[in-house]
Amino acid sequence: MIIKIGTILIAALVLFACHAEEKLTEVSDVNSPEMQIVDENQRINNTVLLYNSLLAKGYRNQNMTVLSEVATEQRALKAYYHMAALGEGKVKMDSKLVSIVFNDVKILSDVKAEAGTSEKWEYKYINFDTQNQEYENTVDYKLRYSLVKKSGKWLVDYIDLLETKEKNPETYKGLQRQGKSD
Repeated sequence: MIIKIGTILIAALVLFACHAEEKLTEVSDVNSPEMQIVDENQRINNTVLLYNSLLAKGYRNQNMTVLSEVATEQRALKAYYHMAALGEGKVKMDSKLVSIVFNDVKILSDVKAEAGTSEKWEYKYINFDTQNQEYENTVDYKLRYSLVKKSGKWLVDYIDLLETKEKNPETYKGLQRQGKSD
């Protein structure tokens, strides 16, 4: 009796596995236009995520050359200038992306796309000389990333700031320039 029940269960599992494999094959046609759009949207999302990760790393290490992997030269230079301005104030920014939600991704052409996000960042400004924290804040952003495709790779080209909300804007006193005045 136990052997019969065991045999029936094994036969049922084999039939279930075969049927499940058939359904998987039917749904997973990677050449379908729907799958290509999903893949392209994911590549765009991944570019934005990597951009944000490398941007935070660039500020932390005072080196924006890492952005050349995922940003146009113009976009990387803008981040470099901001980092350099902070450096003149004798501070570096240590930032952390707390959360990101992709609200929409639009493929505008074969070489242009946009991605809308809602992001939450935590910022700390650290003094170069003392290593003391001079300022911290949490900021919520709504952003629109404009991307271009070059050599088959998506690059962040421009970022529109649509909305910003700071946790404690009243505590920001501006970063005072250290040393001689001009």
